[in-house]
Amino acid sequence: MRLVVVGDIHTQDKKMWQILKESGLSTETKQPSELMLSGEVKLVLLGDLFHAKSRQRYSDIVDGEHYDEYNPDHVRRSEEYHEELLSTLKAFYDAVPEGSMVIIMGNHDFNAVSYDQGPLRTDDIAHFEWKQGNELDPVLREWVESWPYEYVYEGVHFAHVGPYVEHNTYDDAFYLQNRRRWIYEDKDFLEESDYKFGVYGHTPVRGGVNLASRGRAILLDTNGHGEEYSYLEIEVGQDDYRLRMRGLFFDELMPKF
Repeated sequence: MRLVVVGDIHTQDKKMWQILKESGLSTETKQPSELMLSGEVKLVLLGDLFHAKSRQRYSDIVDGEHYDEYNPDHVRRSEEYHEELLSTLKAFYDAVPEGSMVIIMGNHDFNAVSYDQGPLRTDDIAHFEWKQGNELDPVLREWVESWPYEYVYEGVHFAHVGPYVEHNTYDDAFYLQNRRRWIYEDKDFLEESDYKFGVYGHTPVRGGVNLASRGRAILLDTNGHGEEYSYLEIEVGQDDYRLRMRGLFFDELMPKF
Protein backbone atom coordinates (compact mmCIF):
# COMPACT_ATOMS: atom_id res chain seq x y z
CA MET A 1 0.00 0.00 0.00
CA ARG A 2 1.18 3.51 -0.82
CA LEU A 3 0.18 6.48 1.32
CA VAL A 4 0.42 10.14 0.32
CA VAL A 5 0.53 12.46 3.32
CA VAL A 6 0.04 16.23 3.07
CA GLY A 7 0.68 18.71 5.86
CA ASP A 8 -1.20 21.90 6.76
CA ILE A 9 -2.79 23.67 3.77
CA HIS A 10 -4.27 26.85 5.35
CA THR A 11 -6.35 27.84 2.28
CA GLN A 12 -3.50 27.20 -0.17
CA ASP A 13 -5.72 25.18 -2.45
CA LYS A 14 -3.49 25.69 -5.50
CA LYS A 15 -0.63 23.99 -3.67
CA MET A 16 -2.95 21.24 -2.50
CA TRP A 17 -4.17 20.42 -6.00
CA GLN A 18 -0.62 20.69 -7.33
CA ILE A 19 0.43 18.05 -4.81
CA LEU A 20 -2.49 15.78 -5.65
CA LYS A 21 -1.79 16.06 -9.38
CA GLU A 22 1.97 15.58 -8.94
CA SER A 23 1.41 12.50 -6.80
CA GLY A 24 -0.89 11.04 -9.42
CA LEU A 25 -4.06 11.24 -7.33
CA SER A 26 -5.94 14.00 -9.17
CA THR A 27 -6.66 14.94 -12.76
CA GLU A 28 -6.20 18.45 -14.14
CA THR A 29 -9.90 19.05 -13.47
CA LYS A 30 -9.64 18.15 -9.76
CA GLN A 31 -11.27 14.77 -10.21
CA PRO A 32 -9.89 11.57 -8.66
CA SER A 33 -7.43 9.83 -10.97
CA GLU A 34 -7.72 6.17 -11.91
CA LEU A 35 -5.01 5.46 -9.34
CA MET A 36 -7.01 7.19 -6.60
CA LEU A 37 -10.12 5.30 -7.62
CA SER A 38 -8.29 1.97 -7.66
CA GLY A 39 -8.09 1.72 -3.86
CA GLU A 40 -4.35 1.02 -4.11
CA VAL A 41 -3.36 4.32 -2.48
CA LYS A 42 -4.46 6.25 0.57
CA LEU A 43 -4.45 10.03 0.92
CA VAL A 44 -4.03 11.57 4.38
CA LEU A 45 -4.39 15.32 4.98
CA LEU A 46 -3.00 16.26 8.39
CA GLY A 47 -5.50 19.04 9.08
CA ASP A 48 -5.66 22.84 9.18
CA LEU A 49 -7.26 23.49 5.85
CA PHE A 50 -8.83 26.64 7.35
CA HIS A 51 -7.39 30.14 7.90
CA ALA A 52 -4.69 31.75 5.80
CA LYS A 53 -1.45 32.14 7.73
CA SER A 54 -0.37 35.53 6.35
CA ARG A 55 -1.96 38.87 5.51
CA GLN A 56 -0.59 38.53 1.98
CA ARG A 57 -2.44 35.24 1.50
CA TYR A 58 -5.62 36.83 2.83
CA SER A 59 -5.10 39.73 0.41
CA ASP A 60 -4.91 37.23 -2.44
CA ILE A 61 -8.20 35.75 -1.27
CA VAL A 62 -9.92 39.17 -1.39
CA ASP A 63 -8.60 39.94 -4.88
CA GLY A 64 -5.49 41.88 -3.99
CA GLU A 65 -6.91 44.36 -1.53
CA HIS A 66 -5.07 44.89 1.73
CA TYR A 67 -6.87 42.44 3.98
CA ASP A 68 -8.60 43.97 6.98
CA GLU A 69 -10.13 41.39 9.30
CA TYR A 70 -12.24 44.15 10.85
CA ASN A 71 -13.90 44.79 7.50
CA PRO A 72 -17.05 42.56 7.40
CA ASP A 73 -16.92 42.43 3.59
CA HIS A 74 -13.38 41.06 3.65
CA VAL A 75 -14.31 38.45 6.24
CA ARG A 76 -17.35 37.36 4.25
CA ARG A 77 -15.27 37.03 1.09
CA SER A 78 -12.81 34.87 2.99
CA GLU A 79 -15.70 32.72 4.24
CA GLU A 80 -16.92 32.27 0.68
CA TYR A 81 -13.43 31.30 -0.45
CA HIS A 82 -13.23 28.70 2.31
CA GLU A 83 -16.61 27.26 1.33
CA GLU A 84 -15.59 26.97 -2.32
CA LEU A 85 -12.35 25.21 -1.34
CA LEU A 86 -14.22 22.81 0.93
CA SER A 87 -16.97 22.12 -1.61
CA THR A 88 -14.44 21.15 -4.28
CA LEU A 89 -12.52 18.96 -1.86
CA LYS A 90 -15.69 17.31 -0.57
CA ALA A 91 -16.73 16.42 -4.13
CA PHE A 92 -13.33 14.73 -4.54
CA TYR A 93 -13.71 12.98 -1.17
CA ASP A 94 -17.21 11.71 -2.00
CA ALA A 95 -16.02 10.28 -5.32
CA VAL A 96 -13.20 8.07 -3.98
CA PRO A 97 -13.57 4.62 -2.40
CA GLU A 98 -14.53 4.69 1.26
CA GLY A 99 -11.51 4.74 3.54
CA SER A 100 -9.05 5.79 0.85
CA MET A 101 -8.97 9.44 1.95
CA VAL A 102 -8.64 10.71 5.52
CA ILE A 103 -8.69 14.33 6.67
CA ILE A 104 -7.45 14.86 10.21
CA MET A 105 -9.10 17.51 12.38
CA GLY A 106 -6.69 20.40 13.01
CA ASN A 107 -7.04 23.11 15.62
CA HIS A 108 -7.92 25.76 13.00
CA ASP A 109 -10.56 23.46 11.49
CA PHE A 110 -12.02 22.83 14.92
CA ASN A 111 -12.09 26.53 15.70
CA ALA A 112 -13.87 27.39 12.46
CA VAL A 113 -16.78 25.03 13.18
CA SER A 114 -16.92 25.75 16.94
CA TYR A 115 -18.89 28.96 17.07
CA ASP A 116 -18.60 29.24 20.84
CA GLN A 117 -14.79 29.33 20.68
CA GLY A 118 -13.21 32.73 20.23
CA PRO A 119 -11.20 33.64 17.14
CA LEU A 120 -7.65 32.38 16.76
CA ARG A 121 -4.73 34.60 15.90
CA THR A 122 -1.72 34.08 13.65
CA ASP A 123 0.92 36.72 14.34
CA ASP A 124 -0.96 40.01 13.81
CA ILE A 125 -4.04 38.50 12.11
CA ALA A 126 -7.26 37.49 13.86
CA HIS A 127 -9.33 34.79 12.14
CA PHE A 128 -12.92 36.05 12.34
CA GLU A 129 -14.48 33.63 9.86
CA TRP A 130 -17.88 32.46 11.19
CA LYS A 131 -17.41 34.45 14.41
CA GLN A 132 -19.54 37.44 13.43
CA GLY A 133 -22.99 35.98 12.81
CA ASN A 134 -22.52 34.06 9.56
CA GLU A 135 -22.56 30.27 9.62
CA LEU A 136 -20.69 27.75 7.52
CA ASP A 137 -22.86 25.82 5.07
CA PRO A 138 -24.46 23.12 7.28
CA VAL A 139 -23.49 20.28 4.94
CA LEU A 140 -19.87 21.39 4.97
CA ARG A 141 -19.91 21.95 8.72
CA GLU A 142 -21.26 18.45 9.36
CA TRP A 143 -18.57 17.04 7.10
CA VAL A 144 -15.78 18.90 8.88
CA GLU A 145 -17.13 17.82 12.27
CA SER A 146 -16.85 14.19 11.10
CA TRP A 147 -13.10 14.43 10.52
CA PRO A 148 -11.19 12.17 12.94
CA TYR A 149 -8.58 13.44 15.38
CA GLU A 150 -6.21 10.58 14.60
CA TYR A 151 -5.76 7.74 12.15
CA VAL A 152 -3.66 4.58 12.39
CA TYR A 153 -2.59 2.44 9.47
CA GLU A 154 -0.23 -0.54 9.76
CA GLY A 155 1.39 0.87 12.89
CA VAL A 156 1.75 4.42 11.57
CA HIS A 157 -0.02 7.04 13.69
CA PHE A 158 -1.31 10.18 12.00
CA ALA A 159 -2.59 13.22 13.93
CA HIS A 160 -2.41 16.97 13.68
CA VAL A 161 -0.22 17.88 16.67
CA GLY A 162 1.23 14.79 18.36
CA PRO A 163 0.89 11.22 19.59
CA TYR A 164 -1.12 11.85 22.78
CA VAL A 165 -4.85 12.53 22.99
CA GLU A 166 -4.24 15.81 24.83
CA HIS A 167 -1.98 16.98 22.00
CA ASN A 168 -5.01 16.95 19.70
CA THR A 169 -7.65 18.28 22.12
CA TYR A 170 -8.38 21.87 21.11
CA ASP A 171 -9.89 23.34 24.25
CA ASP A 172 -8.82 26.69 25.71
CA ALA A 173 -6.00 25.00 27.62
CA PHE A 174 -4.54 23.85 24.29
CA TYR A 175 -3.38 27.40 23.63
CA LEU A 176 -2.43 28.24 27.20
CA GLN A 177 -0.25 25.15 27.50
CA ASN A 178 1.28 25.26 24.00
CA ARG A 179 0.88 21.52 23.47
CA ARG A 180 3.39 21.39 20.64
CA ARG A 181 6.16 21.66 23.22
CA TRP A 182 6.44 17.85 23.34
CA ILE A 183 8.63 17.99 20.23
CA TYR A 184 11.47 19.58 22.22
CA GLU A 185 11.63 16.88 24.89
CA ASP A 186 14.28 14.18 24.77
CA LYS A 187 11.77 11.38 25.09
CA ASP A 188 10.30 8.62 22.94
CA PHE A 189 6.60 9.47 23.11
CA LEU A 190 5.67 6.33 21.17
CA GLU A 191 7.56 3.94 23.42
CA GLU A 192 4.52 2.76 25.37
CA SER A 193 2.21 2.68 22.35
CA ASP A 194 1.68 0.18 19.56
CA TYR A 195 2.78 2.75 16.97
CA LYS A 196 5.92 2.14 14.92
CA PHE A 197 6.22 5.85 14.18
CA GLY A 198 4.06 8.94 13.94
CA VAL A 199 3.42 11.62 11.31
CA TYR A 200 2.19 15.03 12.47
CA GLY A 201 1.57 18.56 11.17
CA HIS A 202 0.88 21.79 13.10
CA THR A 203 4.53 22.76 13.76
CA PRO A 204 5.93 24.77 10.81
CA VAL A 205 9.21 23.48 9.40
CA ARG A 206 11.29 24.35 6.34
CA GLY A 207 13.55 22.16 4.27
CA GLY A 208 11.39 19.04 4.24
CA VAL A 209 10.78 17.44 7.63
CA ASN A 210 11.83 17.69 11.26
CA LEU A 211 12.12 14.71 13.56
CA ALA A 212 10.99 14.38 17.17
CA SER A 213 10.38 11.65 19.77
CA ARG A 214 13.96 10.41 19.34
CA GLY A 215 13.50 9.99 15.60
CA ARG A 216 10.18 8.16 15.71
CA ALA A 217 7.98 11.14 14.86
CA ILE A 218 7.99 13.14 11.63
CA LEU A 219 6.77 16.78 11.53
CA LEU A 220 5.32 17.70 8.16
CA ASP A 221 3.88 21.24 8.27
CA THR A 222 5.96 22.33 5.30
CA ASN A 223 3.58 24.13 2.93
CA GLY A 224 3.58 27.61 4.41
CA HIS A 225 6.46 29.53 2.86
CA GLY A 226 6.36 31.11 -0.59
CA GLU A 227 6.40 28.59 -3.39
CA GLU A 228 7.64 25.79 -1.14
CA TYR A 229 5.53 22.67 -0.90
CA SER A 230 6.11 19.09 0.09
CA TYR A 231 4.40 15.81 0.76
CA LEU A 232 5.42 12.46 2.15
CA GLU A 233 5.06 9.11 0.40
CA ILE A 234 4.99 6.00 2.54
CA GLU A 235 5.24 2.55 0.99
CA VAL A 236 4.12 -0.14 3.40
CA GLY A 237 5.92 -3.42 2.85
CA GLN A 238 5.76 -6.77 4.57
CA ASP A 239 8.51 -5.98 7.06
CA ASP A 240 9.32 -2.30 6.57
CA TYR A 241 8.24 1.16 5.51
CA ARG A 242 9.86 3.27 2.82
CA LEU A 243 9.53 7.03 3.23
CA ARG A 244 10.14 9.54 0.45
CA MET A 245 9.80 13.31 0.62
CA ARG A 246 8.62 15.02 -2.55
CA GLY A 247 8.31 18.66 -3.50
CA LEU A 248 10.17 21.96 -3.40
CA PHE A 249 11.75 22.06 0.04
CA PHE A 250 13.55 25.39 0.01
CA ASP A 251 13.04 28.47 -2.15
CA GLU A 252 14.64 31.72 -1.01
CA LEU A 253 15.86 34.89 -2.74
CA MET A 254 19.19 35.79 -1.15
CA PRO A 255 21.05 39.10 -1.61
CA LYS A 256 24.61 39.11 -2.90
CA PHE A 257 27.01 40.03 -0.11
